[in-house]
Formats: sequence, structure tokens, C-alpha cells
Amino acid sequence: MKKVLIIGGGIAGLTLALSLKKLGIPVVVHEKYDHYQNQQTGFLIWSYAIKILQDLGIPVDEVGAPLESFQIHGRKGRFVCEMPIGSVSRLHGANSYEINRYRLSELLSRMVGDDLILGSECISVSSLEEKAIATFADGSSDQGDILIACDGSNSVVRMFIHPGVQLRMLGSGGWISVINQRPPLLPLNTQMEFWQPGVKAGVADLGHGETRWYVAFKNYIPSAVESKKDQIFNRMKPLPEMIKSCLECTDEDQMVPTQAGDLLALSPWYRDRVLMIGDAAHATSPYAGMGACSAIADAAFLADLIGSGRSIPAIFQDFQAVRKHAADSVIKESRRGLDLSTCGDLKGWVRDWMFRNMPEKKWNQIMTDMVTGH
Repeated sequence: MKKVLIIGGGIAGLTLALSLKKLGIPVVVHEKYDHYQNQQTGFLIWSYAIKILQDLGIPVDEVGAPLESFQIHGRKGRFVCEMPIGSVSRLHGANSYEINRYRLSELLSRMVGDDLILGSECISVSSLEEKAIATFADGSSDQGDILIACDGSNSVVRMFIHPGVQLRMLGSGGWISVINQRPPLLPLNTQMEFWQPGVKAGVADLGHGETRWYVAFKNYIPSAVESKKDQIFNRMKPLPEMIKSCLECTDEDQMVPTQAGDLLALSPWYRDRVLMIGDAAHATSPYAGMGACSAIADAAFLADLIGSGRSIPAIFQDFQAVRKHAADSVIKESRRGLDLSTCGDLKGWVRDWMFRNMPEKKWNQIMTDMVTGH
């Protein structure tokens, strides 16, 4: 393999680039933006994906903090349960981390170095017998032995494989933000979620004096003209004191809008010498907390296959055969997660009762499945 062409400089593309460089395989990453957006968001990366990043020499402590405790508050803001994520994660080889996405992207970009080209917007791809070709908005082009699409849920490259395919929108949306302080009520290394009919919200310690928070509505797309904060105040009742505290510390222009959509059961993920990974192939809504983790796992597994010296058709077939079941499971679990966390009063009461009375063995299995990606 003389050259791997990667379209998209997000988490999937940069992780793939570092994984291939570690194996001595030449790469070039083309990222459409000439800068990284200054809007900061964050996410949870579970133990199995953190281990992949650490094996690549990525200092995750610089961009986040280990997660020790995950707390759930249910109907009327009442405490339901607490999961010791930290201790379970370490049993499987690494901590799970709350990560500042912007800072992680900056860090990965620096590590990829000159093999990352910013401001290089891919507008189309093609595949010939012995090479894959990307054409860019400025009229230039690049080619490689294979082309890997890491250009996200609104992938341009996907049009080459599946013309006309778009995200299935779920009619849900909200906001996420990062603030430069930790609310006094939020313990260190802790994430709290608040589940109410039609809405879920959360707050998590990112370390380094930073906190991420989010609010997501089911069956409601936030208005672009109504005050963002007013939409939360009017639709989340009672408003948890923790969320109120975060809102008081956040300017509305810091609140990054989100809309949930996914790509369940898309197949195939490849055509000729072009393959999609991450959100380009299997975009998921954020409600299972597995989107970034799946992209990282995709990148690591694909790099190993490329490094094995197999034929290109065998690499692509084996990649989809192994990763597709896991990706589709994450998408389904994310849909269930939204339904579970936002269900109405009677279902919510039953849910809270079941969580409070769940046997320890069952809780351990749930936590193990999360931290190992199963």
C-alpha cells in the first residue's frame, strides 16, 4: 500500500491516519475546513476506545478527565442510581474519559502533522482499476491506492456509493456546550443525567476546570428564533438546579445546536477502492454515547487490516463483516436510549423503580457492556 487517501479530518480520519502512520503506511488527510470551529463540545469515550488512543501514544489526560461515577436522576429530579464506571473501566484495561472534543481534535491534528491538509474540500470521488481519486473544490485532485471516507454524517463520498441516501432524522434536537468552570454541585470526575418526560439533560466534569452540559428534547426541534434558554426553561420542569447553574454560566452563542439522525442498516459500505467508516457509514444519534467510540474502533480495526497485506476487496469485506453488526447495534441502542430516558410519567415511574431495584449482577453486566463496547 503506497498511499491511503483519507477524506475528513475528524476523530475517525485522524485516528486512522495515526494508526496507519504507526504501521509505516503513507497517508494524506484532506479536511474541508481551513480551521477548527471555535464552538466547543464534549463527549464520553468509553474504556475500549480510550485504550486504542493510548496505544497510539495520545495523551488523553491533556484533553479530558477520567469518569468515576455516572448518576441518573429520574422523575421530578429524584436520584435513581449511581454507577461506578471508573472501577469497572479499569478492570478492562483503561479508564473511560469525559473529553473536550475541540481539544482532542487539535491534539490529533498536531500529531498527524504535515499529512493533514486543511481547507481541502472534497466535492467528488471516483475509482479506477488501480487507484481512487478525490476532486476538490479548488479544481485540484489527489489519488491513492484506496480512499477512506471519514467525512461524517453528511458525507460527500457516500454519494459515490449510495446516491441519494440521507440521514433518517429522528425529530429530536437540543444543545450542547462547554463552560470554563465546574458548578459547585458537580463532584469531580462525575457525570449526572436528568430524565424527564420528553427531555433528557446531562452535566459532566471534563477536568481542567471545564464542564460539558447538554439538553435534548424528544419530538421537538429547537426553534432558531426563540431564545435558546427560554426553550429549556419552558420545556424542562422542574428545571434541575445543576442545569440551571450551567445555563447561568453560558452565553447563548456558546450553545451548539444538535439534531438527531442516523443511518441504520446501510449496506454496502464500500465500492471499488472507496470505503466509508465512522459516521459516513453508520451515523448514530448521541443517546448511547458511542458515536466517537465506534469511529475510533473502526479506524483501529481498518488500520490492522490494511497492515495485514491482504487484497483490497478482502480488507473491505472483512471490515464490514466485523464492524457492521456492532455499528447497527449502537444505532438501535441509541434509539432505545432516547425512548428510555424521555418516557412519560407511568413508564418513567416503572423505569425508575426497576433501576433502583436492579440486582448488582445485572448492573455489572450493563456497565461492562458499555465500557467494552458491547
